[in-house]
Amino acid sequence: MRLIFGSKVIKVEVLDEKGNIIIAAEKGFVVPKNMQSDEDCIVMIKGKNLPELDHNRIVSVVTTTKSGDRIKYSGAVSVSMETQMNIQLLRSGDTRVLEERRRFFKIKVHEKGKALFFVRDEKTIRFDEPLTIEVLDINVGGVFLMCDQDKAEFMLDDLICVEIDLFMDYPLNAAVKVLRVQRDSEGNICGYGCEFQGLTAAQEDYIGRFIYKVQSEQRQKEVAMEEMF
Repeated sequence: MRLIFGSKVIKVEVLDEKGNIIIAAEKGFVVPKNMQSDEDCIVMIKGKNLPELDHNRIVSVVTTTKSGDRIKYSGAVSVSMETQMNIQLLRSGDTRVLEERRRFFKIKVHEKGKALFFVRDEKTIRFDEPLTIEVLDINVGGVFLMCDQDKAEFMLDDLICVEIDLFMDYPLNAAVKVLRVQRDSEGNICGYGCEFQGLTAAQEDYIGRFIYKVQSEQRQKEVAMEEMF
């Protein structure tokens, strides 16, 4: 899998002229590095029992990145067989982002976690017991979290070591920096907007997989509700 817009592509979809999905692939595809250039580009999808399309048939290719960007390209089928499909991207100037593009795609969640300690003015402050936190939204750039104000009150630029159980197999252990202290109309603190610090590529992939999982579950619920009516 390659990078576009600085983020890994995790899914490729091929759509017909009416917008119906012909192929949806989460593995077995190759996208070129130069998709944003004016050079010739070919998207390749490999698999089993792929549909066989006419040569030069016009289709749309939609790529989804781990940060939530969905970018649509026009293309023409150059190779189509049961085990492989190649699509030549067309440079017609109609490449577009399908959703409002932001550097990091944010989702609303209600995930529990822990604050293990925090650093303020180069001094490390540890809790007698890990502080329970609740994460209300998350993206690859950061989180918005809440905690019991009777047990801790954070300040701007505090660096907090957090542990968040996004998946059951292992938690996300990372440092976040407080960029915003959010207060209600009476001045009480109701949460903290924080930025991740020094994430590894593996940690970014971990968050990206979680975001994609939540988005997929939300889409499935929406489809189920539409089918009910």
